[in-house]
Amino acid sequence: MHLEPMQLETVRVDGDGPVRHLVLNRPQVHNAVNPQLVADVHQALLAIDHDSSIRVVILRGEGKSLCSGADLKSPRATPLDAMLGSKNGSRMYDTLLNLNAVTIIACHGYMIGGGAVLPAACDFRIGAPSISLTLNEVSIGFNLTWHSIPALVNLVGPHKAKEMLILGRTYGMEQLDSMGFFTETVTDEAGLVPACERLAAEVVRQPPVPVTVSKASINAQAMPLGRAIQHLDHVTAGYMGKSDSSKTARLTYFSDEPRVFGDD
Repeated sequence: MHLEPMQLETVRVDGDGPVRHLVLNRPQVHNAVNPQLVADVHQALLAIDHDSSIRVVILRGEGKSLCSGADLKSPRATPLDAMLGSKNGSRMYDTLLNLNAVTIIACHGYMIGGGAVLPAACDFRIGAPSISLTLNEVSIGFNLTWHSIPALVNLVGPHKAKEMLILGRTYGMEQLDSMGFFTETVTDEAGLVPACERLAAEVVRQPPVPVTVSKASINAQAMPLGRAIQHLDHVTAGYMGKSDSSKTARLTYFSDEPRVFGDD
């Protein structure tokens, strides 16, 4: 089965042959995540996974950033909607993580929240100097969802994962590179997509079946217990929206004043 042309609202699939570009296409908001983007990415990934001729997917963001995280203009979800949204995001993330094709992500600009963990689901990461990566979920009173913690821990180790998530620090390209985050880096933005395409060409030169099997085996070895507690993603996503401490965290995130949290 070959990939049919798709008209999706927030993403597009470019190219033909064994290498395709999956492009997040909300540049006016730095490719912020809303339910439609999650649904569109998932639909595109499922379609790609049914086309055995596609060997490599290059994931990238249109405009100045890869992905700036949750769209703050999206309506505030009810607890049940938050839980369903968490499950939908997890399905999308799991599909990206376990895609038959090899995945390469072009990292640039803002990479916040969900945009910061998309690279952990990909096989290779190439970074540009413009990167500003922040995992701010805890800082704004929420938990990291999408089943992404095992992938993050697998990429940077538990010590750095705690630092990134609990402290909510912001990282540039050189800091991330020192942590082993990237396969390679480029010196300017113009070199980012060409570097991804060169790496894709290397993958395509390798025999298809051993590549696919090796990827699946390495993923299975690296995260054997990754799903053991991830159901809590959805439960806590529903709770956090009604937590007084979470509300305080959201309202004071950009403030330098002391943050005072009550009992939930």
